[in-house]
Amino acid sequence: MINRSLKFLRYILLSTNCILGQSGLMIMSPEPASEVSGEDVLIAVSFMGVTDLDINSITLLLDGADVTDQAYIDSDMVSYLIDRIDPGDHEVSLIIKGAVEPLVWGFKIFSKDPPVNYSGKIRSSSSMDQIDSQTLSINKMTLDFKGSAYEWLSFKTNLKMTSQEDQLYQPRNIYGFSFGIKDILKLNLGDSNPRISHFTINGKRIRGLDLNFKYGPLNFEFVQGEINRTIQGDPSKAYSYDIDTDNMGERYISLSRTGYTFQQNVTSGRMAIGRGEKFQLGFSLMKARDDTSSVDLELADAQITYSPDATGSINGLDSGVVYTINELGTRAQILDGKDWSGSGPKDNLVISSDLGFNLFSKRLRIDGEVAFSMTNNNIWGGPLTLAELDTLIDDSVDNKLSSFDLSSFPDPADYEQYLIINSNLAPLVPIDINAFGDSSTVDLVDAIFSMPSLAYRTRAITNFYGNYLAIEYSQVGPEFNSLANPYIVKNKREWSVTDKFKLFSNRLMLNIGYKHQDDDILTTVENIKTQKTLSFGFNAVPGPNLPTVNFSYRSITRDNGIDEIVQLTDTTFTDNREKTHTNNIMVNLNYRFNLLWNHSLSGTVVSVEKEDKFTDRFLQFVDPSISTQVTNLSLSTRYNSPLETRLNITKNSSELSTGPGQRGTQDFLTLNIDADYPFFNKKLLGRGGISYAKGTGMVDMSWLGFKAGIRLKLLEDLNLNAQGEFRSKETGGVSKNTIIARANLEYSF
Repeated sequence: MINRSLKFLRYILLSTNCILGQSGLMIMSPEPASEVSGEDVLIAVSFMGVTDLDINSITLLLDGADVTDQAYIDSDMVSYLIDRIDPGDHEVSLIIKGAVEPLVWGFKIFSKDPPVNYSGKIRSSSSMDQIDSQTLSINKMTLDFKGSAYEWLSFKTNLKMTSQEDQLYQPRNIYGFSFGIKDILKLNLGDSNPRISHFTINGKRIRGLDLNFKYGPLNFEFVQGEINRTIQGDPSKAYSYDIDTDNMGERYISLSRTGYTFQQNVTSGRMAIGRGEKFQLGFSLMKARDDTSSVDLELADAQITYSPDATGSINGLDSGVVYTINELGTRAQILDGKDWSGSGPKDNLVISSDLGFNLFSKRLRIDGEVAFSMTNNNIWGGPLTLAELDTLIDDSVDNKLSSFDLSSFPDPADYEQYLIINSNLAPLVPIDINAFGDSSTVDLVDAIFSMPSLAYRTRAITNFYGNYLAIEYSQVGPEFNSLANPYIVKNKREWSVTDKFKLFSNRLMLNIGYKHQDDDILTTVENIKTQKTLSFGFNAVPGPNLPTVNFSYRSITRDNGIDEIVQLTDTTFTDNREKTHTNNIMVNLNYRFNLLWNHSLSGTVVSVEKEDKFTDRFLQFVDPSISTQVTNLSLSTRYNSPLETRLNITKNSSELSTGPGQRGTQDFLTLNIDADYPFFNKKLLGRGGISYAKGTGMVDMSWLGFKAGIRLKLLEDLNLNAQGEFRSKETGGVSKNTIIARANLEYSF
C-alpha cells in the first residue's frame, strides 16, 4: 500500500517543476534552500536522466544519518517520507557509488504557528426616549469575540457595558469569558447562565466560575459565584426609625436598616455517569446563602428627616431637618440585624437526582428528576441548640420535638456550614409526622409524595414515523425553594399529553394536547384550584403559489373549588368563587404572489372569549368575563426598482368589566406604513414611515407619528444604523409629544 502511494506521488512530482542536479539527477522535494512545514516532509530525487543505475549502490543521508533502509528506491526515483521533523536547517546527501561526488542540498523547516481562527463584533449604541418632560437616555457597548487555536482550544467573550449600571441595582454590565478544550472541558469566568439541573440552577445569571468537564462516561459540572451582589441602598432611604426611651428615661432615635440587598453566594455541582446518548444518571447539590456581613450596619452619610412624635421631642434636634447618621451621634442607636425591617438573610440547600434514557436510536426519550430543598428565611442569630429544639413546638422539657426523640439527635450547630437550622427553617418538619407511629393517620407513601419541599418531574417523548408524542408529569411543593432558580412556580401539580404528527409529505402538521394543573399537594388542602387546557392546531403548507394556513384553538377551564358564598354578617358577604371558561382561537394566512410586483401578504385573526360560569353573582361582584377580537393585515411589496414598502393594519376590540355590574368597551385602530430604498450601490439604505393610531371607548386617544432612519456601510465591515421617531399623542384632550432616537455603530471582524 505504501509503495503504491509513493509511486502515485512520484508521478505527481514528475509533473511539477524540478531542479536538475548533476549526472542527470533531478531534485523534486524539497527544493534547495526552500522553507517547508515540519509535518509529512517528502525527500525525493528522480533518476530519469540516469542510465545503467544499480539501486543497491545508493545511499541516502539526512543530517549525516543513514536513512537508506527507511527510503523507497527503484529505478525511477528515491523517496523518503518523514512524519515530523524539528524546525531549523537540514541537509540531504544522495551518494551513488561510482559517481564523482554526492548530490547535496539543504532546506529549512519553519516553526509552525498554531492555526488561529477568530471572529467578532463590536457594537456601540445610544438611545434617547423623551415623553413629554421625561427623558431616558441609554448608552451601550458590546463586544462578542470567539475563535479557536491548535484545533483543540476554543475561546469566547461576552462583554456588555451600559450607562444603566448603578450600585443601587443588580449588575447591568456583563463580563463573560469562556474557554474550551475540545468537547472535554469548558470553563466560564465572570457572568454566565449555567444549567445544572431543572430544580437547582437552570439559566439564572451567576457571576463567578462555571466548569463543565466530560470524559468518557464521566460528567462533572461545578458552579461557584454570586447570585446577587451587595446593595447598600439609597442613602436617603437606608434607614427607618422610631423614637424610643432608654432605661434612664432619655429619648433617642431607634434606627433600622432598609432598602438593602445581601450578597448572595452559591455553590453547586453535579456528578453524572453516562454520556447522555443512551443513558445518564446524575446527582446534584446546590447551596446558597446570604452574607450577613456584606451589608454595612452604619452608613455615615445616610440621611433621615427628623420629625418628633406625640410623646415629645429629642433635645438638640429640629423638626423637619435632614440629619446624617454622623450628625445624630449618640442620639441615635442602630438596631441589630435581627430587628431590621428589611428582608432577612436566607440560607438554602437543594439536593436532587436525575435519570435519563435514550432508546431505539433516540426515538424514545425517558427522563426525570426529584429534588428536596430546605430554606431558612432568616438566619440572624445562627442555629438553634438542642435545648431550644426541645421547646420549639411545645413548652415541655421532654427531650422531644413533637414525637421525635432528640436524645440521639445531632447538635444543629455542628452542621452550620451546610444549613443554619432555627425556627425560620421551612419546612421545620419536612414530612407529615402523622405518618409515623402505631397510631398513624396518614399513609407513609402519601406523606412522602406530599412533602411541602419536594419537587419532581418525569417525561416520556417518542418520535416514530413522524409522530412526536410527549407525556409529562411534575409537582413542586409550596415550600420548595431554590434561590438559584427563582423561576420555578411553586405549589403546582401538572400533567400533560401532547401529540404532533406530520401528514402528506410534511405538508400538513397537526398538534393536539391536554394539560391539567392543580394545587392538590398537601393532605390538608380544602379547596383545590384546577386549570384544564385543551389545545388543537394545524399548519398547512399546500405547495408553491398557494397560501399557508396556521390554526390554533385553546380551551381553558379554571375552578378554585369554592362553590358557596361566605356570609360574614347579616348584611355583608364575600364571593371568592371562581369558575371560568376561555376559548382562544387564532387563524393566520400567508401568501406570496406576483401582481405587477412581488408581494407577501399576511392576515391574522385572534378571538378570546372568557365566560363566568356562575350566573347568581351579586351586583357588587366584578365580572371576570372578557371578550377580545384582534385582526391584523400586513402587506410587504418589492417593486421592480429597489424600493420596498410595508403596510400593517391592526384592529383590536375588547369588552371587559370596569366595576360591579358595569362593563366597558375599548377599540383600537393602528396603521403603519414603512419604506426602504438603497442608494450608492446599496451602501446607504434610507428608511421612513408614518404611524397612526386611534382609540375609542373607555379611553379616547390618538397619535400621529413620523419616523426616518439610515443604514450606512462606512467600510467593508463597519456599519452605522440610525433612526428617529416623532409622535404626537392626544389623550382626553391633553396633548403630549414623544421623541425616540436610536443609533448604533457596528464593526465585524
